[in-house]
Amino acid sequence: MRELVVALVCGTAALAHADKPKPIDAKAVVDKLEVFRDELGNLYVLPRPDAFSFEDAQQWVFYGDSKALYQQRIIGASGEQGKQYEFDLWAPRAKGMNVARIEYADNKYQLRCRHTKEGVRVLTALNADEARTALAHATFWPPLWQRQAHLLARDDEGVYYYVDQLRDEIGGNGFRVFVGVKGAMKELAMTNVVSDSGGEIFATRTGQLKIVHGEDGKGYWIKSGKKTELTVLEAVDNRYLIYRDLGIYGPLGAVCDDL
Repeated sequence: MRELVVALVCGTAALAHADKPKPIDAKAVVDKLEVFRDELGNLYVLPRPDAFSFEDAQQWVFYGDSKALYQQRIIGASGEQGKQYEFDLWAPRAKGMNVARIEYADNKYQLRCRHTKEGVRVLTALNADEARTALAHATFWPPLWQRQAHLLARDDEGVYYYVDQLRDEIGGNGFRVFVGVKGAMKELAMTNVVSDSGGEIFATRTGQLKIVHGEDGKGYWIKSGKKTELTVLEAVDNRYLIYRDLGIYGPLGAVCDDL
């Protein structure tokens, strides 16, 4: 269990770091990349199957448009170099799937966003001139989305209580609290965070979200002396709810983002 942490939350330094990514220089590998478009006009930059080692290839999977291409977070990969591969990508809007999947086999590429026929998108290769233009004009960026779910709970009236933070690889912390019904949640100004062996407290100017550690994992929203018991939900199992239905987040820069 973590040691006691009591801190005023402003997250200014962490957010400043997260908000200023540096472009990725792709000039040295541009001739090893291929560009594809789906039926909606989204662009995909993928490593040519025989151009990289299997490990290095995973660094050159990008998604975006003619102006900005965002590196994708690879959750898993498999295949045979030069013949076939599968990239499993972080894509919380791939409903009903743990990950989205880019598949290459028999010289064909496709993106799977759903376990349905309609959830499969054929990726069409751009011709050499189109690909050259796309690679020359678009900027390559690290992954766009730099936050992660920390806590999700709701009361018996369908009001959700949600906490996110900066991703671990960029320092974590930078907590934010959102409260409301689906599609109408609002961020609350925070004043304090407490984390110790007894649980976590996220204090805002409006009230306190308190989570007690233990087998029952109970949660409470405390406002004006009134305590409302909450049902704590598993964030991973509710990723589509978090990243789409709650209405908190805009574009994530991840494949299947528009679903």
